[in-house]
Amino acid sequence: MTPVIYWAGRRYGPPKDELIPFGHFEQEYTVNGQVYIQPDSWEQTLDTRKAEVICQNTYGDSLTVETIVFTHLLHDLIVIKKRFYTKSPEVTSIKASFKYQFTPPSNGTHSPKRVVSRCSWNEKIQSVEYRYESDGYKPAKGIISVFSDRLCSPIIDGQTVSLDSGIKLDAKHPAEITYYLLFSDSMDGNDYQERQERIQSYVRESGYEEIRATHETGWEKYWNESYVNLPDKPMEKVYNTAQYHLKANATKWSFPVGIFNTHWAGRYFGWDEMFCFQALASSNHLDISKRCPEFRYSILPQAIKRISHYGNQGIYGAHYPWEAMEDGEEGTPSGFWLDHVFHMSNIALSAWLQYQYTNDATYLKTVGYPIIKECARFYVSNMVYEDSNGSMFIGKCTDLERLGPAKQNPFMTACGAIYTLEAADNASGILEENKEEAEKWKQIAIKLRENLPTKDEKYIPYKDCTEKSVASLGGLFPYPVFDSGNMLQRNAVYNFVKEGKSSGNMYPVGNSLCAWYAGWMASALDLLGDRNEPEKLLKEAANGAGCFSELFEINEPKVRMHPWFSTASGNYTYALNQMLVQSKGEQILIAPAVPDSWKDFSFKLACYGDMVATVCFEKGEIIRLDLSSGKLGEVKNRILVIPEQMLNEKKLNRKIISSVEKRNGYYQLQLSVKGQSCVIL
Repeated sequence: MTPVIYWAGRRYGPPKDELIPFGHFEQEYTVNGQVYIQPDSWEQTLDTRKAEVICQNTYGDSLTVETIVFTHLLHDLIVIKKRFYTKSPEVTSIKASFKYQFTPPSNGTHSPKRVVSRCSWNEKIQSVEYRYESDGYKPAKGIISVFSDRLCSPIIDGQTVSLDSGIKLDAKHPAEITYYLLFSDSMDGNDYQERQERIQSYVRESGYEEIRATHETGWEKYWNESYVNLPDKPMEKVYNTAQYHLKANATKWSFPVGIFNTHWAGRYFGWDEMFCFQALASSNHLDISKRCPEFRYSILPQAIKRISHYGNQGIYGAHYPWEAMEDGEEGTPSGFWLDHVFHMSNIALSAWLQYQYTNDATYLKTVGYPIIKECARFYVSNMVYEDSNGSMFIGKCTDLERLGPAKQNPFMTACGAIYTLEAADNASGILEENKEEAEKWKQIAIKLRENLPTKDEKYIPYKDCTEKSVASLGGLFPYPVFDSGNMLQRNAVYNFVKEGKSSGNMYPVGNSLCAWYAGWMASALDLLGDRNEPEKLLKEAANGAGCFSELFEINEPKVRMHPWFSTASGNYTYALNQMLVQSKGEQILIAPAVPDSWKDFSFKLACYGDMVATVCFEKGEIIRLDLSSGKLGEVKNRILVIPEQMLNEKKLNRKIISSVEKRNGYYQLQLSVKGQSCVIL
């Protein structure tokens, strides 16, 4: 990947809708007449807790430069702090040059294509300013400011600027300088000039330490919302990097696969964004996860219009693009993937799951249900067919791409339709809306369940299918329409776990299991209560992570594709969360898929109904279990399900537990929670 700055939502128009590059920065140092452009040695560290990158570079025998870089959480601001160290008494000063180029990644001298830019020095505020106009998908005007906290001499050459500073060095104390890149444009409002001036003044008045502190405070809040402490530290590190990635990748719209042109130009897959959503919601990051359904609600009119009869809405539902632009328009290049429909189920799932986690009836009425309802109508009006014998099936479409186009009644797509119709029925019942239509949804879902493709006592991807596919897990993940006792689904899962590695990637390449398929499989096995395979799969995924513990779409010696792949981060995170805690209606399952070898671990994760479980294990036994409800004063009745070997009944808080029952190796505790309640002391 070529170093380049991209800004979410700033893109060119069709046909490829690529993101507009916003240049890159470099540095150069002169020491006793010797010019250094590249370091002799370097180390780079990603601090996921603080969301910053730290570089340690050495130049010759006398100069070491530490660089701390972060993109501020609250502002469109890149901060670059440099500290200079020398051990040589002969080096008393250096010339530091910070160079920013508003050019394409190819290192040209001109501004990016279809961008007109004028670069000048603003003496009054001691800043270089690029004032530009972009002829993009959404034409925009903007300003890029390049400035420092020390006096600098600007050298401007077309679209390249260098801020040069003479810096005195002391062998006892490091010298410091901070550079800032600040971005504002008319896409966020026509007051972009005033915003730029206001934020730049704030940065200068606050100084580096305060700016960094506000950035770290925002990230600290995120990390405090949930956590896991695992006995397997490599797995935990990948989990934490994935959590960092999920937040860093979240735009104000939703969750793209990545904010790079190499990653489908940051467009929004209704399919992929759900996997990020699930990870965020189950990790108690509900203020971030809601961006996904809120984005889908904001573009619902376009999705309805897409399938309306000359603009007359009717009950044809909504049809979202496979790859949506920020305004809801289609950004997908031509191909058989345009015939996917299962993304409609993922969109409905996100909308419904946000309600299940928050228990927010206002959200359900105003955002969630309108989305789910139109997705259900889409399936009924466009995809569900009735045979002469009264059975129902899903019409031909593209299921997972490895299976090819034009598959009739594919298993996973059908499970998605069932999930959508049943979610619509449930939401209708809560809100008491569309009762007659909801009964129809319910009956169609029943008919679809009766007609799913099977062979040899297991579900298969489609009728007469002979190849293995992770799609055969679809009735558990991504669409939990079956319980653990459904033997056809259980057999399909274990058959793929045993024999499906040759189909372990989205595409017909590679020889191993990709990380997001590993998370997919682990999530399905979590729901079966498997205590062995999920850990193995996630450990395998962790072993294939990159140098920062980041996950790829595919990472094999001969096939490396798409590092920092958010779908993989989402699936890995969600699968691990589901190992630790699951919600099923009013049941909360503690450690339902944790391996017996894990003795000392703890976690804080979200449960359905606006609740959070904080649990600590020592020597294989729960020593503390707290349940907290987001709504103070509200009493919630729950059933805790805990493996028998993990609970010492003497430590139960009997004040809130109405009954204790042992069943099939598990304790079932009926309890009432009000505010924060300690279940196990």
